[in-house]
Amino acid sequence: MSQAKIKIHLSQINTSVGDLSGNCQKILSEFKKAEENNCDLVVFCEMTVSGYPCHDLWQKKYFMETIEEKIGEITKVTKDSNCAILLGAPTSSIGRSRKEIISNSAVLIEKGSVTRVCNKKALANYGVFDEKRYFEPELALSFVEFRGLTLAILICEDLWDSKNLFLLSEQVLDLVISINSSPFSANKKSEEISQKFTRTLGKPLIYLNQVGAQDSLIFDGSSFVMDENGDIPFKMKGFEEDSAVVEIEKGGNIHFDQTAINNQDLADNSLKDKYNACILGIRDYVKKSGFKKVILGMSGGIDSALVATMANDALGNENIKLFALPSRYNSQTSMTDAQKCSENLGVNLEVISIEDSFSAMLNSLKDSQGEITDLTQENIQSRIRGNILMGLSNNSGALLLSTGNKSELSCGYATLYGDMCGAFNPLKDLYKSEVFELAKWRNNNIPEISIYKKDKIIPLNIIEKPPTAELRPDQKDSDSLPEYEILDKILFSLVEEQKSVEEIIKMGFEEELVKKVVKLFYASEYKRQQSCIGPKISEKSFDKERRYPIINKFWE
Repeated sequence: MSQAKIKIHLSQINTSVGDLSGNCQKILSEFKKAEENNCDLVVFCEMTVSGYPCHDLWQKKYFMETIEEKIGEITKVTKDSNCAILLGAPTSSIGRSRKEIISNSAVLIEKGSVTRVCNKKALANYGVFDEKRYFEPELALSFVEFRGLTLAILICEDLWDSKNLFLLSEQVLDLVISINSSPFSANKKSEEISQKFTRTLGKPLIYLNQVGAQDSLIFDGSSFVMDENGDIPFKMKGFEEDSAVVEIEKGGNIHFDQTAINNQDLADNSLKDKYNACILGIRDYVKKSGFKKVILGMSGGIDSALVATMANDALGNENIKLFALPSRYNSQTSMTDAQKCSENLGVNLEVISIEDSFSAMLNSLKDSQGEITDLTQENIQSRIRGNILMGLSNNSGALLLSTGNKSELSCGYATLYGDMCGAFNPLKDLYKSEVFELAKWRNNNIPEISIYKKDKIIPLNIIEKPPTAELRPDQKDSDSLPEYEILDKILFSLVEEQKSVEEIIKMGFEEELVKKVVKLFYASEYKRQQSCIGPKISEKSFDKERRYPIINKFWE
């Protein structure tokens, strides 16, 4: 007798929070493909119907009612089909306290009806997650008998909770299916966690992850099928929509009809993934917000050059406008570098001098204040540029991109209502040293998801010259900050590793320098909390993952 087997269509699609009709159209389109391939089951990611995360939208009764209606519409199309659907959605029910509760669910739909609702057991409540605010956890794991196989259905955090591995090891099952909305971070260990499950259970696992960006969160997709030995015979695309068909036998044999993606060098992948996350972050933030174009200021420095390149990769050069806003302190070298980078991008660079505005502002202040400090003069220039760029944004209907990196935001080396102006900051979670690494990487590589298929974009002089804000004569960043190679190591220890001053000093850094950086860091909290969002790259981004009081005396 032949082994029972199921043919599964995996759908890694890009959904939008609250776009219930659009999300359902994508679901039905993928269902149709699965039917055409004679599949038994089509699987979608966590919260596919609503998008993820919806935050307080989940608490709106009429939002949940509309989701129920959409699930009903999806259910109808399966009535005469041999293909079933497993999709992620929020569901409402009456809980043990006799009150209505909301669950994070995987809904199995077959033959015109919902045959099973599997609820998430382990609710994520750390970092960017606050699921306990919205959902009621299930008490037990869910198992489904389907076409001769026993399926264990996990929802994202269920896979990361080691207690669930112990519970699964006591059960008889054939396949683990984990549907996820797991955000990208540079050190995410999805494959490592999955290996622990498959090797312990001796069963294959399907890890299906959402793709796309939602506000600051980037979902990288990168779904995979893992065999009982922890090997990955098949992996789906990263940072792109993708679909695939896999056939799994009761005995664990896996068959697929696409060529497996070979793992590349890990160091190369790290830079590529960070860069792709930024591209996807820009693209989805702009398009899902209902915009088409972006603008930014080009200083001739590394930050604005990299942001312009990322924006070009995300949206295409027809959707980008670049502006140089020089004052008396901007060198001709910087203007030449900005012009050359813009030409390499195929974008016109419009020059708007701020000198007249700067002089007028200084004269106005001198009339009432007398002597104007150097710092005030620097900030005035930045704020004039911010005002002009925001005016251009308002007038053109294009979103303004900010260009400050994580090192600058950490130390307050950024001007409120000046260079911090913008709707989205692609570099917000990248240290300056990472900015240089990514600029070099992009010059030698063309990302698969990029619209702009050229390399060697950022002029070498921009990468090699000492960083400077050019807000006073002969200014260099190193006048106010340590060299970035040293600064970023201190900041990484302080932010990502949350080490104390004493611990960082013991790592070999000068005591006075460490204390200076720590003082700058905590004194700048008020700035960071007013900054625009940007893509989450690290495990301690400055949006929802790191939550500190603005007034904080402990560090002293």
